[in-house]
Amino acid sequence: MSMNSTDNGKNRGRKKRGIIGVLFLVIVAVVVVIFYFSRGTSEDQAGGPGFKEYTAELGTFKIMVSANGIVKPIDRVEIKSKASGRIEDLPVEVGDFVGKNALIARLDQTDVKAELDQAKADIDIATAELKQATDNHFRRQQLFEKKLISEEELDQAVLALAQAKGKMIRAQTVYDRSKIQFDETIVRAPISGIILQKYVEEGQIIASGISNVSGGTPIADIADMKSVYIEAGIDEIDVGKVGVGQAAMVIAEAYPQMRFRGKIVRIAPEARIDQNVTLFDVIIEVENKESKLKSGMNTTVEITITEENNVLLVPTMVLDMPREGSDKRNARMVMLKEGDSLVPRQVEIGLSDFKQTIITSGLKEGDILGVPMTSRLKDENDQMQERIRNSRSFGTSNTQTGGR
Repeated sequence: MSMNSTDNGKNRGRKKRGIIGVLFLVIVAVVVVIFYFSRGTSEDQAGGPGFKEYTAELGTFKIMVSANGIVKPIDRVEIKSKASGRIEDLPVEVGDFVGKNALIARLDQTDVKAELDQAKADIDIATAELKQATDNHFRRQQLFEKKLISEEELDQAVLALAQAKGKMIRAQTVYDRSKIQFDETIVRAPISGIILQKYVEEGQIIASGISNVSGGTPIADIADMKSVYIEAGIDEIDVGKVGVGQAAMVIAEAYPQMRFRGKIVRIAPEARIDQNVTLFDVIIEVENKESKLKSGMNTTVEITITEENNVLLVPTMVLDMPREGSDKRNARMVMLKEGDSLVPRQVEIGLSDFKQTIITSGLKEGDILGVPMTSRLKDENDQMQERIRNSRSFGTSNTQTGGR
């Protein structure tokens, strides 16, 4: 009897401790729940009402392919000298604008000038001798016709005239060659443009660009910057969406508020790999009349794939899948604000992206939509969209959209 009493006491003790443990866990759970919801409530109060309001608005919906690119001149020329020698004059600097045939460099002309002067003197002598031989031949021809001289004497005059003509031709040839060599010591701009690079200085000896095995010494690079092109790498996912002749908008990092219009003139037939991303180089020709775009500038190219104007737009985040039973593929649900309440409304959508969606029926301009959302969830949603954008722009090309 006493043994049973002892066992019953032990059982009651264990039950009592179990109940206390359960009560403790319940209290902890209640505290956690109260803390969680009180924190959420405080966040909602700090961020405004329990739902975020958005307005259906008319605007422009665009889907664009975006890529990074580099500015390059269409017409760029490396200037070299046909002659070898020491540079005496180099009047240009990087950034200078020069017209076509403007002086770029002048080499030492001492030797070629002496040769040219000698050739000119030889021409003068040959000219005088030719005149003398011509006059002599004329006189002898008249004397021969009057039978005052023999045929042999006439032949001597003919031979002398032929020799004088030959000497004149040789002298003229030497002079022409010397004149060319003299002119080649003066280097002129082949086109109008801006000096992009200068490779030599006054006093430096340079090699000919036509007679040297190495190709000669470059003097400067000149480019016409009135028209430039952008070389942009388009992701292989997007390259099928663009074509030659398509319009493009160029934004330079140096001028973020400006837009330069261009068009696609060429798409590379072969891909290249950049950081494990397959890209196709697309060439966009851009007018640059004010020469604001400089060679080597970084740019962003935006190519509009789809554009719809004056359409009703809502943020994509306000849309939810329709209730079961809807057989419309483009049906979605929204929460429409009526008075102080949100009521469900089925709508039909058109084109859509991560940011905006076209509403084709079910709403009108000015309708207010609500999305229950705490400040914390909104921040998480913004962070998710930012991660999506970053992941799309991991390479040098990405698809973007825009509205309004």
